[in-house]
Amino acid sequence: MKLQRGDWQALICPEQGAAFSRLQWRGRDVLVPTPEGARHPGAYGAFWMLPWANRLDGGRIAGHVMPINRAAEGTAIHGLARDLPWEVISATADHGVLQQRLNVPPFDYTARLAVTLDADGLLMEMTLRHEGAAPAPYGMGWHPWFIRGAATFLHLNATKRANHAERGLPESFTPCTGIVADEAGLIGLDNFFAGWDGVARLGTPAGTITLTATGDFASGLQVYAPAAQPIICVEPVSHMPDAPNRPALATAAPMRVLAQGQALHGTIRLSAA
Repeated sequence: MKLQRGDWQALICPEQGAAFSRLQWRGRDVLVPTPEGARHPGAYGAFWMLPWANRLDGGRIAGHVMPINRAAEGTAIHGLARDLPWEVISATADHGVLQQRLNVPPFDYTARLAVTLDADGLLMEMTLRHEGAAPAPYGMGWHPWFIRGAATFLHLNATKRANHAERGLPESFTPCTGIVADEAGLIGLDNFFAGWDGVARLGTPAGTITLTATGDFASGLQVYAPAAQPIICVEPVSHMPDAPNRPALATAAPMRVLAQGQALHGTIRLSAA
């Protein structure tokens, strides 16, 4: 599904988890472009994380065990939605609506995603509704792979930073004011930030990207900038990693338990300058 308006172009793959295969502004790649012939998910484009974001220790959630897809860590990571197709409900030149229906206990959900290119940039709106009779915990997030370069910077406000174990699981929180860092100060980060105000400014080779999240997407932010790859992931998420298995720590950003018909909802906007 290709969308275009003004300076923006987006290519979305409904059959591959509704992943962004490419996103450009004024002909420049904002996200790492998907290599020819590659499939999602991978370290390129952007994918959706639901019905949970980031890691579950041992795959454990609500008395169930999700498939371990990070064997070295013993974790189930980034949810189920990215590995399954989405249905295109409607599409025009600059707007598309996609839907995914899934029933994998304890989850029974309908996810609805609207993607719009407008005069202000890219707008994404997600609703994740629980359809099952028994309540269940839910979470969601967006995982973009932005291009990182020598001039990259990241500015964001937050009140707490998670300290992670070797397996990427949070162990404690440290008070902070957020991040004001250039490329050298970002390398090696893989941390969750709570008390985020919903806005992040990221300098990229394509320009300065402002990411603004609302609703459940503004509950926290995961930042990942590995030394081995020239990328940075700035991920709006509704909860901290492994929240259901760390209830005392997760008070900073818990998963929400939804009754039948209840939903998570949020928007993410990208603008450029």
